[in-house]
Amino acid sequence: MRESFVYSTVPFGHLTSPLLSAAGAKHIFTAKDGGVSEGAFASFNFAAGGGEVCDRWENVVENHTMVAHFFGMEADRICRSYQTHSTKVLTVTAAHCGTGLTLPPFEEGVDGLVCAEEGVLLSVRGADCVTVLLYDGGSRVCGACHSGWRGTLGGIAALTVEAMCAAGASRDSIVAAIGPSARSCCYRVGEELYCTFTDADVKNAAFFTHRNGELYLDLQGAVSAALTEAGVKDGHISDGGECSICRPDRYFSHRRQGPVRGTMAAFITL
Repeated sequence: MRESFVYSTVPFGHLTSPLLSAAGAKHIFTAKDGGVSEGAFASFNFAAGGGEVCDRWENVVENHTMVAHFFGMEADRICRSYQTHSTKVLTVTAAHCGTGLTLPPFEEGVDGLVCAEEGVLLSVRGADCVTVLLYDGGSRVCGACHSGWRGTLGGIAALTVEAMCAAGASRDSIVAAIGPSARSCCYRVGEELYCTFTDADVKNAAFFTHRNGELYLDLQGAVSAALTEAGVKDGHISDGGECSICRPDRYFSHRRQGPVRGTMAAFITL
C-alpha cells in the first residue's frame, strides 16, 4: 500500500514508515542531509564509493555512528551488508556486530540480513536500488535487504521473508516498508532488461511501462509482488512512493549523479 513516510531533519534527514512504527519497529531510511561528508558526498553518506573520487572512510564511519547514537547504540553494534547485487540472505547474531564497519566485511556478497537478537542494528544501502525493511514484532525478528534489478529478479525480498520465517517469524505478522529508490517515473531501461525479466517470468511484463518510445521499470511493484507471493499480507507492505532520481533535494541517485555521489542507508533493530 502507498503511504506517506514521515520525514524529519532532527537530528539528521531521515524517514520512517507509519506502518512499521505502528508495529513497534525501530527503523529509519536516511536522506542526504545532516552528516559530515563533503563535496559530491555531502553530507549524510554511507559508502566510500567506487568512482574516481571516494569519500573519506572516517566520514562514513562518523555518519554511521550518528545513526547508532540515534538508536541509543554504538557503531560497533551495526551489522552492515556487503552488497554485490547477490541474492544471499544471512541470519546474523551479536557475533556479527561491527561487520562491514568497525570489523572487516563479509567474505562474500550478502545483500539481505535477518536478526532475532536485540542489540544488533542491521544496515543496507541504496542510491536508486530498493531498500526493504521487515519486522515481526510478535516473534521479535527483523530483516533488511538491498534489491536492485538483479536482486529483484532473483527474489531477494522473498528470500528475506523465508529467512525471517526460519528464524521464527510468522508470515501473517510480518510488515515491510519499501524505501526511497528509482521509480517508474524516471527509471528508464533497455529492451534487453525487459527481455531478461520476461524470459524469467512472462508476468514480469506488468512491471514495465512503454512511454514516448522508452521503457520504464517499476522495481517497487516487482518487490511488492514478491513479498506478497512470499506470504506477506497486502496491507502489511508499505511504500513511501518517493523517487530518488527526481528528488535531488532529498536523495542521492546513481542515475542522476553517476558513481561519484553519496549513498543512503536503511536501518532496523529489535
